[in-house]
Amino acid sequence: MITVNSLSGGGTSSFMGIHFPADHNIFACVEQEAFKYTKETSQARMKVPGLLASHAWLRMFHPGFWMSAEDDRTLVVLHQLSQELWTQRYSKSTGGIEVVFAHIWGLSKFKTYDDMVKERLPNSQTRMCTEHLKIVPMYNYIRKTITKVDPVEMRIGFRLDELDRTVNMFFRLVEIKDRVPNPSFDLQTVINDLQIPSYLVKWWDIMDVEGMVRRGERILKPTPFNYYKKDFYRVPSFPLIEHGITKAEIIKYWQGRPEYVFPPISNCVMCFHHTVQQLQQQWQDPINWNRMQWADDAEKMKGKTFKRRTVGKRTYPAAMDWIKNLPIQQQLEFIDYASCDAGSCTD
Repeated sequence: MITVNSLSGGGTSSFMGIHFPADHNIFACVEQEAFKYTKETSQARMKVPGLLASHAWLRMFHPGFWMSAEDDRTLVVLHQLSQELWTQRYSKSTGGIEVVFAHIWGLSKFKTYDDMVKERLPNSQTRMCTEHLKIVPMYNYIRKTITKVDPVEMRIGFRLDELDRTVNMFFRLVEIKDRVPNPSFDLQTVINDLQIPSYLVKWWDIMDVEGMVRRGERILKPTPFNYYKKDFYRVPSFPLIEHGITKAEIIKYWQGRPEYVFPPISNCVMCFHHTVQQLQQQWQDPINWNRMQWADDAEKMKGKTFKRRTVGKRTYPAAMDWIKNLPIQQQLEFIDYASCDAGSCTD
């Protein structure tokens, strides 16, 4: 089976790319037109080492590329990584990472984040951004350039200390009031149908995933990770879990590679999966101020918010402007929300 490393430019997936070579390394780049700057923020961006070179590299895959919703330092890391992952089968100029854009490989009207927010804001209930700007372009790229029929083994950079994310990938958590026991649920059928690797099954048994579903605490997602619509196009693989790699090993490795400078927070800057504390940190980072201001403008234009906060049993809008103006000491009062588990936006 053809192997594909799904890369995000974070420390964990970059570690996977280096230590677990695959037939293809793919990064799905989310485009955005964040054009508002202050003098300080513009100068801060221009001081990012390797920024212009990384943009020139991305234009080899999409000549019209202007800017990404990702942190600029993520793009620099990916450009560096592409050179390290280069082999004879690739062009030296593009390196060993294949970058896909919705502009080229997407099928919907949403080519950029800007296109999407004109219609509605993505949030934890409608994760449109991941599907239209990452999953669909990657699916089309795989089917049109790698294999037309057979599934690929897609490697996801989840660590051993992130086992819960593998469960979230396939099973949705059910609110207490909506739980209905399913005593006949058979986990082995799911394992066989979705080709869940045996090393992960061992951990799922320890975590009692089958019991969770039988008690109604979780339910199998209607369209699991393996499918796009009805096409079974990928089989999951988690090499870091298989080899017992945790965050400690990742940190230690990159401490010895100071030429790689990762952003403090991975994935799209204004992502609703980020905690309130992380979003406030993004506001305070001059490199990312323009993207946060873009999100603030989008919320005011639509009268909605990307993120909601939980207080007791109720949720309330958490506007970007409100987050920006929070006193620092209030950060401790908020719950640490989970990261996205779709498999395309990993650290």
